[in-house]
Amino acid sequence: MKDPELEAFIEAIESHLKARRGVDHILSPRDFALARSWYRGRLPLATVLVGMDRALARGGDLTSLGSCRRSVEELAASGPAPQPRSAPPSESVPVSEVSQLLRSLHERLSALPPLPRAAFEPPLRKIMEVRDLLAVASRPNWSYLRGKLQEIDDDVSAAALEALPQTESAGLQQEASRAVERYRGRIHEAALEDAKARFVVQRARERLGLLRVSLL
Repeated sequence: MKDPELEAFIEAIESHLKARRGVDHILSPRDFALARSWYRGRLPLATVLVGMDRALARGGDLTSLGSCRRSVEELAASGPAPQPRSAPPSESVPVSEVSQLLRSLHERLSALPPLPRAAFEPPLRKIMEVRDLLAVASRPNWSYLRGKLQEIDDDVSAAALEALPQTESAGLQQEASRAVERYRGRIHEAALEDAKARFVVQRARERLGLLRVSLL
């Protein structure tokens, strides 16, 4: 049975690709499967479209939806109400890789000046807890680990804006407004505001050099 909402979701993505590339675009089977996974993961359409634009701004060519995946899923993972992940950590990810990401994030947070670093004390404690766990567990409980990694990212996102100077935070708000403005009147206002909030948090993390640990 056809799903009209899924069809509208796919058509909006194809129309956006056409507008950005200047030629008609139909999703390949692989790209269709990726878009369907975003739809089933309840990623708002506005978040997907803004994420695609972010990928293009970073140098992507948008010939394949796969080239936008990282930008879209990073944006989806940001903001006040993170959505389910399309590709959560799994047993196929080496424990050493998770440990390295945690170590890198801990080092970056620890290197921040004292005042902004104070906002990151909760995630710093959780990072150490998980690192200690991984140091003694060759086969960790991956369900528990996923939850802890998500908690760390959520805590870091919540503190990121607080850690930026007010002028930088205001600048990011303006940048986010420009990023969603092209969709004004075409997408539900609540979805646009959600995408804007996610954009601001993601850009704040980028400004501070704070990598994610839950998008493995």
